[in-house]
Amino acid sequence: MNSIEISYLGSACGKNRYEPKEKMMLLLLCREYKNYYKDIFFNCGAFQLLDPAKKTYDTELKRIYSKMKKEIGSPGDFKKTEEEITKKLKVENKDITEEDIAYASKFLESSFKKDCGINNEQSIITQKEYKKGNNRMYYYSENNWTIKGFHDASHGDIVIEIKTRMREQNVRKNEYDLYQLFGYLLAMNKTKGKIVQKFSNRIYDSDIETQKEYGLIDVTIDPWKTKFKVFKEELNGFFSALAYYNETTFNITTVINMGDLPIAVFDIDGIPHNVNPSYEKIVKALT
Repeated sequence: MNSIEISYLGSACGKNRYEPKEKMMLLLLCREYKNYYKDIFFNCGAFQLLDPAKKTYDTELKRIYSKMKKEIGSPGDFKKTEEEITKKLKVENKDITEEDIAYASKFLESSFKKDCGINNEQSIITQKEYKKGNNRMYYYSENNWTIKGFHDASHGDIVIEIKTRMREQNVRKNEYDLYQLFGYLLAMNKTKGKIVQKFSNRIYDSDIETQKEYGLIDVTIDPWKTKFKVFKEELNGFFSALAYYNETTFNITTVINMGDLPIAVFDIDGIPHNVNPSYEKIVKALT
């Protein structure tokens, strides 16, 4: 249970309001006590059994999207691609409902953002002549906890974390991005890193700190040395708090919005359908 992906460290340390630390705690608990928490999810209605008379269309949706996802290059592609996929879904499935279309819209919104980032990553690496990462899992362990992850790229001894922004106002200094970079520096035993951002056709890669960029980060000198120390203290605090739930049940309603129920429905074979993208990692941990 005391192992977490580096991409989740900003959330674990309370730096991401969209993915609070409680959500990361629940994710790790679900991985460790799968059957126990799966029963809790069914009992509270977060998980439900699929009505045998009802059909879901998420399998068809994913099949269609898989053929188009590599074409997602910018946020400007989102609306047109969603319209094409929705039209195809309706043509191929005459009985599809508006509820199913609403689910498709949520799934596509989440998937577009993820795949847009993936698709832009290689072009940034090529343009900036970085060395591509993602070829090795790095680990760091301390005090009975472990962090692990694949880095995006490197430039000499500098670890590069790449972020594709969906809107221009999102080109900014995010603490959760900084904590993710800190995690890679820790796991890779490096001291320097940089967060490179892209919006539209512009790449933000300043070595000097600006209003929108951290610049080159060196954890051997302040202010980064102090921030890096605080990061490790907060990470230790997360795992210390998590240990409490070895002895008691985590209240899942602090994470699962009851208005979102169900977050997944299960067919007769135990396969989840119509998974709410906001809880996808948790559902995967329990299936």
